[in-house]
Amino acid sequence: MAFSDIERFKDSLSLKIGRFLHKIFIEQKLNNIIGYILIAFFAIALGYLFAAQTTLGIGIAGLICGVAVVLACMLDTLTGLFINLIYSYFAFAFSRFFFNDEFPTGVASDILMLATLFSFFVKRVHLKKTVDEFVHTPVVIAILALFFYLMIELFNPYARSFDGWFQTIRKSLGTLVFLFIAYKAFDSYESVRKFLTGLFIVCTITGLYGCIQQWHGLFDYERAWAMADDNRFGLIFIAGDFRKFSTMSDPTAYGIMMASCGIFYLIIAVNEKRLPVKLTILAGVILMFLGMAYSGTRTANAMAAAGLVMFMLLTINKKSTQIFTVFAVLGFVALMYGPFYGNATVNRFRTTFNSTNDDSYKVRETNRAFIQPYIYSHPIGGGLCTTGAGGLRFNPSHYLAGFPPDSGYLKKALETGWIGLIFICVLYFVVLKNCIRGYFDTDDADAKVLYAASCAFLFSFYIADFAQDAIGQITDTVVYYPIIALTLKLKDFRKSEEDSVNTQKRENPELKYT
Repeated sequence: MAFSDIERFKDSLSLKIGRFLHKIFIEQKLNNIIGYILIAFFAIALGYLFAAQTTLGIGIAGLICGVAVVLACMLDTLTGLFINLIYSYFAFAFSRFFFNDEFPTGVASDILMLATLFSFFVKRVHLKKTVDEFVHTPVVIAILALFFYLMIELFNPYARSFDGWFQTIRKSLGTLVFLFIAYKAFDSYESVRKFLTGLFIVCTITGLYGCIQQWHGLFDYERAWAMADDNRFGLIFIAGDFRKFSTMSDPTAYGIMMASCGIFYLIIAVNEKRLPVKLTILAGVILMFLGMAYSGTRTANAMAAAGLVMFMLLTINKKSTQIFTVFAVLGFVALMYGPFYGNATVNRFRTTFNSTNDDSYKVRETNRAFIQPYIYSHPIGGGLCTTGAGGLRFNPSHYLAGFPPDSGYLKKALETGWIGLIFICVLYFVVLKNCIRGYFDTDDADAKVLYAASCAFLFSFYIADFAQDAIGQITDTVVYYPIIALTLKLKDFRKSEEDSVNTQKRENPELKYT
């Protein structure tokens, strides 16, 4: 056989093999006998590894699942948002159960976020117009101003750790990126509806699991985890009972998320016209509020009250709100003064609004009074990651190291000074102003409900930040920033609908629109 004939044979064989593989893997997507054989072989091999080398088998299975999840984030932005949401709500339970609380939850969260951001490049999305609109919104301008101020904190003469500064900047940049991802993903009411439906399902499951912990008791591995650390045990075991934390990192994070999401969906339920949908949402809200109560987080109780008051003030002209207000006030009075003295959950709820005689409240007030002179004398603060546990880790010799701020506002005032606190307050003001103005500017009933629910949600967080460092954790970031993105995009949905109608009118002048 001539050399040229051999080359032609090789080319022909290569072409046939390529066509065969394309048909098997691309066209039929392994939905054929070869695919079944490969999957069966893989299942048998993985089963053998689990039996003979359990650690290796789990590692390979985890690697495959991890790659599949990352690819899903890269292929669709909205799917990536869902995956980030699900991961953030269940990552800590996964870490407790499988890795004895040693799984790097923060690193995995960053990977999922970056994979979701990369979806724009995979789909070749043109971002120039979106970025231009994004950075010119007042809310984002305020966020960017705060971010650049935090960048300048690198040169704070009182801070002694680059690592502490970098950790804060990394988290701040991550939240900004996640806000942009949600801003781009929410391109229609349909995308918003899908996200809010997914959030409702996740919150309902999390609320239900917290109720199971209360009714059944903590499972053995959860009890062992709670008792493994003395500080953790002291925070979770109070008044002879364990505070419930469901699938989240701690009872405080659980209570805060159940309170804020419970408020959001309660407002949606109050304005829902379809009875089956209304009852379904109310059932989920009841589980969320029960989970909030079982968490024993007094900050969450204050959040619920503050968020509902904001909603009532914003929509008090509506008859449904007036009726709701009457029932809400009666329920609050019953909880505060009803004959329920033997219930620890109710008693802890009451101390939220009558805490002047509470020992922990007095300690916090004493700490705040003690540290105020430091704030006045340090206009740019002591530096990032210099208070609390972060200070002990990154700046152990700092004056603020180990000081428990017990408040997001106090922490920001100590670390970034009263100048940084002004930036924070301006940001919060601009966020709420955007919600309130959007509510009164729109005539779209659906948009009004979402604006009102979002405003109550966000306001409850700003109230919580007074008693806790409530904003910036993995579990709240995946909800807090998408809700802000939602309030930034609602006006565009209405405008795009009006432009579509006007276009159809021009193209079909005989059509009538209402």
